[in-house]
Amino acid sequence: MRFQVLGPVEAWRDQTQVALGGPKLRTAFAALLLARGRVVTDSRLTALLWEEPPATCAAQIHTYMSRLRHLIGPYAEVVRQRPGYLLRLPSAGAAAGGPGEEPAPRVSVDLLEFERLTAHGRRAAADGDLDAAANSLHAALATWSGPVLGGVTASLAEGERPHLEETRLTVLEERVDADLALGRHAALVTELMALNSTYPLRERLRGQLMTALYRCDRQADALSVYQDGRRVLAEELGIDPGPTLRNLHQSILRGDLPPVAPPRSATSTLTLVPPAAAPAPVAAPLPAAPADFTGRGEHVLRLRNLLAAAGRRGDQPAVGAVVGMAGVGKTALALHVARLLAEEYPDGQIHVDMRGSSARPRTPHEAMTEVLRLLCGDSGGGLPAGGDGFDALYRGVLLDRRALIVLDDVADERQVRPLLPGMAGCGALLTSRSRLSALAGVRPLVLAPFAPGEAYDLLRGIAGAERLAAEPQAADAIVEACGHLPLAVRIAGSRLVARPHWPLARLAERLAEPHRRMDELQVADLALRDALASGYDRLRPSAQRALRLLSLLDSPHFCVWTAALLLDLPLGTAHDLVELLVDAHMVEPVEEGGRGRPMYRLSGLVRSYLAERAGTDGSARERRAALERVNGHAHDRPVWEASA
Repeated sequence: MRFQVLGPVEAWRDQTQVALGGPKLRTAFAALLLARGRVVTDSRLTALLWEEPPATCAAQIHTYMSRLRHLIGPYAEVVRQRPGYLLRLPSAGAAAGGPGEEPAPRVSVDLLEFERLTAHGRRAAADGDLDAAANSLHAALATWSGPVLGGVTASLAEGERPHLEETRLTVLEERVDADLALGRHAALVTELMALNSTYPLRERLRGQLMTALYRCDRQADALSVYQDGRRVLAEELGIDPGPTLRNLHQSILRGDLPPVAPPRSATSTLTLVPPAAAPAPVAAPLPAAPADFTGRGEHVLRLRNLLAAAGRRGDQPAVGAVVGMAGVGKTALALHVARLLAEEYPDGQIHVDMRGSSARPRTPHEAMTEVLRLLCGDSGGGLPAGGDGFDALYRGVLLDRRALIVLDDVADERQVRPLLPGMAGCGALLTSRSRLSALAGVRPLVLAPFAPGEAYDLLRGIAGAERLAAEPQAADAIVEACGHLPLAVRIAGSRLVARPHWPLARLAERLAEPHRRMDELQVADLALRDALASGYDRLRPSAQRALRLLSLLDSPHFCVWTAALLLDLPLGTAHDLVELLVDAHMVEPVEEGGRGRPMYRLSGLVRSYLAERAGTDGSARERRAALERVNGHAHDRPVWEASA
């Protein structure tokens, strides 16, 4: 079993995610993990879980701990030890078990693994084994899966995140030092540029970028990086760079910074078969499309015609893109269409999960590597570590092939642009929560939730036609409460399959209560809350705040005027922020209001999720002030907006 705090707080049993539920249970679980076997007091838990503790807080904490015992036992033990609780994990020595005993279940905690690998990397660096140091520190940083402590209350996140993030950045700097010492400066430049943009005040990162640029024969760029850093420090803090950075600057000016010879490990170990001896193409290594794929007839036809034409003509590549909100069925549609196109692309169909909705999306280099492994094998010749040579190899391998590449869950245009085939006869099919509107020659297909009939058909295919025919009104109520969203309907149908003794009306009644909807729409490893959270967590803080406050309105429909009042922003700024939420598929544009003014809508499912986040993110004072602004100006609202 795996426990995770270095990203979204989660627990995994093999490949199945444990349903931890809402922020409070995740907070209690994370607090126990962070305590590393020490007691977390009742008063500490109360402060973490509530801004204003209810009279029943002790009973609620007891309930949370009982639920944790049920969810993670027998892998770990939640122990009541006054004045609080502690989490007891199997010891390393007990893992094998004694004579005649069952072995203790294996449990890993990403935080403990991060600390173990970091300590190993530091020991290796001290011993002069730079290869081992770099490998261990790379592995340590790979244990992070996103912004730390995702999904917990603000009290825990604000108290623990700064220390943990600072630790991660320190280890990152040590890893870069090891890579620089190994001569990997060329591969580091892009990464260090991004890091310096994100953390402009960290002088160590700035010095590492200057060193990498200098060793790439870019002395002028290295000096420019120093001047940029000097300006930022002066403007932000009123100080000059420290002595280490100043000394590095002088060394670059004199041209006496020592070079580093490329070490043994500077080149990737991946090898490729020469094109003339390439093995037979891979046989469509696609994940299984849903066996009960439903509806989307027009979309299937449009994508199939677009991609099949390129496969037959062989004169130019074709790129199809499916975009939409979480849970709308983008991947299911893409895989279904790809299966229908198998004969059009005889040299292979490759599926690459770009992990765009995760905290660490794949880099183009990582995705190219996976495509090359699948198409070319792993036996002979060297592969460049990155840069133009790697891109040229990728294009060369696809040059004479008719292959379809499915790039699933794309983060944005920059991530996917280098991967698009430029070769005749090849095709690419993308899915993304972003609009992808800046890709030249691509007209993304925006996928909306099902039409009511399609949603009903999916529920009937999962739960059974006889069952729905017996309670048609309850079935309609279920798909309506699911917002016709395919993932929500699928989860609801799976709940009915798991509860054959339930009448449909029982689930319909549960889903009718907005505050319970997220808890009801989860089964096994499917949880609508997790799908929506991955989109919400990727938004910048101002957009998250906007969503939380918009969910407080009595009506799901709103106009920019209302948003500006609620958010306490100028009208133009509020409009830009709402449009950003439209681009993220968290807000829907709807019909124009009076005088041709734009109107927007929050779906019922998104509102239910945001109601949870509004209770844990932000403050009660902020929420009250926002509603007072709107209610206090309601009489000033133009007629066309008031009628909305």
